[in-house]
Order: sequence, then C-alpha cells, then structure tokens
Amino acid sequence: MSGQTLSRPGQVLKLLLEASAPRSGQEMGALLGCSRAAVGKAVDVLRAQGFGIEARPNAGYLLLHEPPLPLPARLEALLPTGGLGLPLWYFSEIDSTNLEARRRAEQGAPHGACLVAEYQSAGRGRLDRRWSAPAGSCLLFSLLLRPDMALAEVFGLTNLMAVALCRAIEDQCGLEPAIKWPNDVFLEGRKLAGILSEFTCRAERLDHVVVGVGLNVNLTPQDLAHLPAPAASLLAASGQTWDRAPLLAAIMREASDLYGQLLAGGRQRLTAEYNQRSWLQDRMVEVRQGDQVLSGWARGVAEDGALVLEQATGQTTLIRHGDVSVLSVDHVILKP
Repeated sequence: MSGQTLSRPGQVLKLLLEASAPRSGQEMGALLGCSRAAVGKAVDVLRAQGFGIEARPNAGYLLLHEPPLPLPARLEALLPTGGLGLPLWYFSEIDSTNLEARRRAEQGAPHGACLVAEYQSAGRGRLDRRWSAPAGSCLLFSLLLRPDMALAEVFGLTNLMAVALCRAIEDQCGLEPAIKWPNDVFLEGRKLAGILSEFTCRAERLDHVVVGVGLNVNLTPQDLAHLPAPAASLLAASGQTWDRAPLLAAIMREASDLYGQLLAGGRQRLTAEYNQRSWLQDRMVEVRQGDQVLSGWARGVAEDGALVLEQATGQTTLIRHGDVSVLSVDHVILKP
C-alpha cells in the first residue's frame, strides 16, 4: 500500500525477535542480502536507541530487552510489509502529529505513513479543543491516507479508526471499549481516546486524509483526576502499564484490515460493527449544533457516518455534526 522500505535496524530487529537463540551476523546478512558488517552497524544503531543486544562469541547476537517506546524499528518488526503504519516517524516532542502529517503530505509522504509523538505542544481535538497529556503516557499518532473515495465517504474513516481502536484494545488488553459518536472511544463511561480526521482537496478531488488519535494508555488515576472532564486510561482500568509499540502495531493491523474491507465495498459491514460497538445505541441523547438543540433516541449511524436520531415525534433526522450528551443509560432518564 505505502511503497515502504524497511530500515536495516528494523529488519535486524525482526530477525532477532523471531529467534529463540543467538543469531549470527553472517546468517542475518545472508537473509537480508547485506554484509555482516552492515548487520553490525544496524545492531549499533539499535543499542544506541536503548535495545539490549548481547554479542556472544561464536554464537551471535541475542536480544535481551527493548525500550518501552514506539520506535520505528519496533513497528517495522511488528507490522507486515504493505500495510498501514509504515513508514513510521517518531518524535520525542512536536507541535501536533496532525499538523506535521499534513506538512509531510504536501511534500509527498506516502499513503499509510504514520507519525507518533511522546508529547504534543499544540495537540488538538475536535473543534480545536486542546489535547494535553504528560510525555510518554499516551499514544499520540496520526495516520496519513490517500484514499480514492468521494468526499461524502471521508467521515467513515473516523468510524474505521474507532472500530480499529476497539478491536486492538480488546485483543491486547482484554478490555471492552465502546464508541461515542462522533469521534470518541469510551471505557466504563469515560473518555479513553479521541479521533480527529482532517482532509485536503485539490481541484475538488480528495488529495489526502489525516486521521489523528490520542489514546490514554499509562495515565495514572491521579493524572486522570486533574483532567477537566471524566477520562479513562488503560492503566487505570487494568491496573498495569502497557508497552505502546505492540498496541500501536495492533491498531495499525486492524486499521489495515478494515481499510481493505472498505475499499472492497465493505462499508455496510463496517457500519454494522460500529453500531454494535456504539455507546450511544438506543440511548436518549441531546445534540447541540450551535444554538440549535435536538433530543431523541440514538439509533446508530448511517453508512456515511451520520448519527441517526429518532425524535419524540417519530421523525428520523441524520446528524452530521454536533456535540452529544447522553440523557439516559439503560433506559433510565438521567435528566429531563
């Protein structure tokens, strides 16, 4: 999909991860089509990044430990060639991964590229709301897509990422998140992740889409208590810290699978799974669109990503933007 070329350190790391015993530089060089010296240089690069690699005489290299960071070499070793998520660019600090993804898209960055940061100085959510998190506590990333689709279908990519997040968190963490339309993932009734999709057109044709994600991973209950709105994290929900690299790889694998289905005409299937995972499904909600306020029962989302709102009159309205508040849980009205 993305025309990626894996770096030598990523290739070497993949071979070391696959091995159950030390692997010689000569063997890895033969597998990679390079010299033993080139393998040694790749090992030096990995060591400088914090990888513990032991060189055993007459045996080879053995991977002892990895740094708990979503580094490019780690993602290259965990992701299949041709899927979403590669190439991956890693930043210790950046203004915004979405902004940088848009800048790199203008410079020709390929479809499927991913940018991940430890800290964002100008992180944004929907409606330009500020997204702030302690460095290293979250997964902050943006995925660059160049889809061949109509503008009306673009908002379905936010839905796609929401489903990918839910799938990956279930698989990796054993937790059961749900999706809150239009762009949040909830866990135990609190916000776990936010998604911000932005697109650029040229001559009325879609050029690229950037799907940005902020996922609360290792925020402590104390960290969460200082946030302005009720929030969840994987650590707070599970009681354990999580390595973000395998989690990001799982999200990218799920996104690749869903994206392939979408291009193959599977939008109806994606919509059905989204509705199955919806936190709003069949709950009474209030939707604010500027000065206008609508209320009714959330009846899922349409294939174009719009919220289906059934009002008290029985009339069904499609909502394509707005802030949603829940008025009932399990059919119990929370407020008039």
